[in-house]
Amino acid sequence: MKKSLVVITVLMSIIICSCGKKDNDFVNTELGFSFKHCTTHATTPKAKEGDIIFGELRIMLNNKKILSTNYGKPDRLFRISKNPRVGSIDEFLMTLHVGDSAIMVAPADSVTKYIAGIEAKPNDKIYFYLTVTQIISHQELTGHEKEVSDKQKEEESLLTDFVLRKFSRAERKQSGLFYLNIMEGNGEKAVFGNRVFVNYYVTDTNGKVYDTNIKDLAQKNGIYRPQIEYKPFDFILGDDALIAGWTEGISYMRVGGHSKLVIPSRLAYGEMGFGHIPPYTPLIFDIYLVKQVKEQQ
Repeated sequence: MKKSLVVITVLMSIIICSCGKKDNDFVNTELGFSFKHCTTHATTPKAKEGDIIFGELRIMLNNKKILSTNYGKPDRLFRISKNPRVGSIDEFLMTLHVGDSAIMVAPADSVTKYIAGIEAKPNDKIYFYLTVTQIISHQELTGHEKEVSDKQKEEESLLTDFVLRKFSRAERKQSGLFYLNIMEGNGEKAVFGNRVFVNYYVTDTNGKVYDTNIKDLAQKNGIYRPQIEYKPFDFILGDDALIAGWTEGISYMRVGGHSKLVIPSRLAYGEMGFGHIPPYTPLIFDIYLVKQVKEQQ
């Protein structure tokens, strides 16, 4: 469920070190941006206007504080605008090929189109460490989006029928999450930004158990791993590294409670799947909220 921050840090550090950080390695533009190619693959497809760039990206404030990262799980990053402005990020993105890596540095107040909710001072810089894994043209994207939409509609119909048969009391939230409060906790409601501790197990609609941090259940379902320490899983509620349906569902709970979350694949692992979880797989989580702790500011 949780990415290893140690692994992320080590792997991204390798990219950063191989790329170098000397100021004279960068090309500076009149708009205040700085760009640098780290690796270039001239024989692979190159980005054009309107294309979608998929890849791995770490965003840092002043090259010190990590704002976000998706390293190890490539995702949609940028859509290049039509007629990009000279010296802009979009113009630089059009120089990239599949397999390329690069660094982009921008004034904090100029990247609101790429990142929302940045807390930064006027003179702060935002560093983008980027590796391109795929470039999709507008035409390809239209066909791809239709395929995904069709699969999601089919899944939605099947999942709604499944919930009506199995969990008729479940409440369908606006996001598409189905939430069933099995036991109301007597503690405080979960708060975004707090560290929460949960026990869980996750199945698909056929009842196959994929994962749990409850030792007895792991042994019963043949997924016990002796190297794992079976204890409550803790994380900051709202951490972007976790699937959206999990975060939303826990936010409705109180400490001591037990809830069931039926999560559509688009709020879980989507068209890519994850590990032994196939693409387009809805997931059913049983969640027990053990406790929460307010994080130190």
